[in-house]
Amino acid sequence: MGDDGVIEPTGQAGLPSGIVISKDNVSARTKDLLVYDLTTGNLLATAAAPGEASVNRREAFDATMQRLAYTNGCELQVATLTDGAYVPSGQWTAPQAFGEAKQCFDNPTFGEDGRIRATVGATVTEPGRVMSVDPSQPDAAPREEGAGSVREEKQFRIADVKKSDVRVYVRGSSVASLMVTGVKPGGDVLSGDFWYDCKTPVDKTAFLCTSSLDISRQYYGSVALATVDVPAGTVTVKQVAPASKASRPTVLPSPDKKRVAINDSTGWYTTSLDGSSSPARQPLSDQQILGDILFWA
Repeated sequence: MGDDGVIEPTGQAGLPSGIVISKDNVSARTKDLLVYDLTTGNLLATAAAPGEASVNRREAFDATMQRLAYTNGCELQVATLTDGAYVPSGQWTAPQAFGEAKQCFDNPTFGEDGRIRATVGATVTEPGRVMSVDPSQPDAAPREEGAGSVREEKQFRIADVKKSDVRVYVRGSSVASLMVTGVKPGGDVLSGDFWYDCKTPVDKTAFLCTSSLDISRQYYGSVALATVDVPAGTVTVKQVAPASKASRPTVLPSPDKKRVAINDSTGWYTTSLDGSSSPARQPLSDQQILGDILFWA
């Protein structure tokens, strides 16, 4: 580490595991990524991503965060981490079809097989199609992967709460997010209603949820886990962290999906995903972090 506190490039492939923060570097026209260790508070690594890249999704990076996929205009691009910076290493233009509007790539995501999949020509009302590319073969043409899906809103209920309303947003068989509202058993609408926003995926059917309501109306605590049963039209919700007076937290599942990092106005904490342990304050709380909290890589 230099005297200015900046981690020097290590030459390693990818980035180490940790909490990833993004800061806009206006003068360099980049997004600087900083990786912090929760348990020590230390800055582990830094990397510069292209300024036009969207870096707020873990799925936009490969397994080791060596590669980053993003769109620039209508093109799909991939950049590879080289000496502390993500350097463009491939780009693809979507095939254009007679009689159709300009076709653009969107929402690129790395799959478990290492390929990047992105939607093409999808809108709110049109499913478009899915195409994939191999980031290690920039000269190979995109491969057709089939039709895409239109985003739909479905009305579910909490399995054990009669007065409940869960709005589940799906694309085909994939759940995108959900909102959980209801009235706790024995309560009334004025004092017993609850509301949770569930946008942080743990896996394909489970999402971390947070509440912006006061402590008396956090029926499932300040952080909850909602698991969707699509065929049954129900959702199971359980507490992950107890109700809290602190402001609405940011929640990040660990890479192994067994723990949760919680950041609120009082600091950083970790707890088990199953809610079996109490949140433990972490040394990262003592760091003054400026930037946008992205994910736990």
